[in-house]
Amino acid sequence: MPGKLKVKIVAGRHLPVMDRASDLTDAFVEVKFGNTTFKTDVYLKSLNPQWNSEWFKFEVSAEKSMLWLK
Repeated sequence: MPGKLKVKIVAGRHLPVMDRASDLTDAFVEVKFGNTTFKTDVYLKSLNPQWNSEWFKFEVSAEKSMLWLK
C-alpha cells in the first residue's frame, strides 16, 4: 500500500566520545529509507545534541523497506 513516511530527529542522548582531545563528539544523524537518504546538520562538540530537525519525508511503496538511522 503506497503512502508517505515522515521522520523528525529531535535529540541524541549520551552519545559515545569520538574526539579524545575534547571528550566530545560532532554529532549528526543519517536517515535512510529505500534509496533516499537525508542527513541532519552537524551539532558540534556535544554528547547530548538537540537538532529538532525538519521533517524528512519518504515515499513508501508496496514493497518492504527498512528505515535506517545511523
